[in-house]
Amino acid sequence: MTEPETLPDLPPPPRKVIDAHAHIAHEDFIPRSFVDGSIDNLLTAMHARGMPLPRSKVARMYEKKMQDPHCDTLIAEMDEAGIHTSILLAADFSYILRDSKLTVEECLRRHADVKARHGHRLEVFGGIDPRWGKDGVDLFEKSLRSWGFRGLKLYPPCGFSPSDPALDPFYELCDAYRVPALVHIGPTSPALGFSTTAPFLLDEAARRFPRVKFILAHGAVSFTEECAMLCNFRPNVYLDLSAFQGAICPGGGPAAVRTAVSRGINHKILFGTDWPVFRMQADQKTFVEAVTTDGGPLAAVPERDRDLILCGNVERILGELSVPERAIRLET
Repeated sequence: MTEPETLPDLPPPPRKVIDAHAHIAHEDFIPRSFVDGSIDNLLTAMHARGMPLPRSKVARMYEKKMQDPHCDTLIAEMDEAGIHTSILLAADFSYILRDSKLTVEECLRRHADVKARHGHRLEVFGGIDPRWGKDGVDLFEKSLRSWGFRGLKLYPPCGFSPSDPALDPFYELCDAYRVPALVHIGPTSPALGFSTTAPFLLDEAARRFPRVKFILAHGAVSFTEECAMLCNFRPNVYLDLSAFQGAICPGGGPAAVRTAVSRGINHKILFGTDWPVFRMQADQKTFVEAVTTDGGPLAAVPERDRDLILCGNVERILGELSVPERAIRLET
């Protein structure tokens, strides 16, 4: 009589997955100049590797993946991947890139409509360039008070420091409503500048607003040493894993995640995919499995830490949306 085959010990499936970094996949939200710069970089890399595809073909491939204005395809991929909720980040390029198709208010209203369409499956962080001044501050508060947005999205490559005093009224609202501020760091399209994308530029704001939780977007793959240091020594600074799929390092994305989760900051790390940026490589299910299944970088961490990274940390950051007395007065 033969002994029954012993199955390998596999990590338990994740309790829940929340994608803390996603976008609406549609050309209305990304200026053509931003896209063209990204395509230029892709073509340069492909030509260097002996794959001289015509620019028009690459552009069509990109555009094909950017036809989900209502996030119906995103929801379908979330279901397949076991992603419970995704946070849509509405970046405001309209102040600096004048070929933007939507005004900042139109962009946020469209995000509010998509959020309403899919209920609890989607949350939104509203992005506003601080140089819009009081109009921008008022619009951000409206997004929190009337549309139920859950945070602030900042894009410093548009030409401002995340510690610019012009952002103080926005951070004051984050404090009052108890919502986080997510800040892009590191490289972006060649259409924008890189001089304001270093993580230490956030440090002054993080110290001035100790009750506001700041999230360094792409912090596991850009300026990784600086991001880990800030997460270790600033109680209110976190990072997300987004863009791990394209990390330029031996082993690619999984190696970047493995490094991030070895820094003693698992209570500060948020899972994120940066949908739809990497749609030409794979789908959401593939990206979740790349980090969670046997052999993946999260399979080796303790189950409690894995749950923190995949959902617990972002749930703790969001908590319950506060309704300040000021907002109640405005409504009445």
